[in-house]
Amino acid sequence: MPSRHTRNCLFAAIFFVSVVPSTIFAAEQTDTERLIRRITPPLSVLKETVEKKDQWYFDSFYEPSLVVEGNRTGHWDELTNTFGYIHKNVHGYFSVSEYDRLGNNDYTANFGSYLTFKDSYAHIETGFGWDVNYIYNFQTIAEYAHKLIKDVYWQIGYNYRAYHTSGDVHNVYPGLIYYFGDHYISANYGVSWIESRDAAHFGIVKGNFAITDFLRLYGGVAFGERLYDIYGIHAHSETGYIVFTGVTLNVYKGITCRVGCGYGTEKPKFIKRSLDFGATVKF
Repeated sequence: MPSRHTRNCLFAAIFFVSVVPSTIFAAEQTDTERLIRRITPPLSVLKETVEKKDQWYFDSFYEPSLVVEGNRTGHWDELTNTFGYIHKNVHGYFSVSEYDRLGNNDYTANFGSYLTFKDSYAHIETGFGWDVNYIYNFQTIAEYAHKLIKDVYWQIGYNYRAYHTSGDVHNVYPGLIYYFGDHYISANYGVSWIESRDAAHFGIVKGNFAITDFLRLYGGVAFGERLYDIYGIHAHSETGYIVFTGVTLNVYKGITCRVGCGYGTEKPKFIKRSLDFGATVKF
């Protein structure tokens, strides 16, 4: 019969081998969720919303979330502040984000610009993370869309992220955008490839609709593999979906507010329930 000290040491060793590696991977995720929520065609393509003068703007976004991750529960929170300048067809911006996932805090900074033309638009962005636990060390985005026929545009996007231990990630997401009136609907098919592992596939459908001059409704759904990548297993074993919706209110000239909610889940056992709040001030 092993002594009590031997049993305690054996239990500690088993706990360390079985729990610690999965916790380390879960802390550094190569999730696709942020990319899915961010893929948004510029409203400036719509003739009704083209800016008539140079403008500075400030945008703040806050998303508190409750998550269930295996046997753990906790909070995922994001705070992003964006400063931008619009000059004719050039829309440049700089954003700083803070992420809190189950008590681990990461920070990112990104620079980007949209360029809109008569029949096309381009988007570029690059950024980096610091005090990294699970976020990328470096990332870059390149997107281009061009009119295909009448109000239908084709789009191609690429996102590269470099992570500390989980390897480089490449996301490619071609799609179509249909602009009609003061609204649009977009659909994308995406492939996410982690160099040290395998490829995952996902689909996205999003919409943005002008209900009145003061109210816009937006929403979307994503489904497929490795939308969060909590457990770091094979893509076929990490299937799930994300649904989200919200409204944008023009509360005053140059001031808009947003409120929304979302629900996401992924196998084997991950659930995220979120609210989000935002405001934009142009001056």
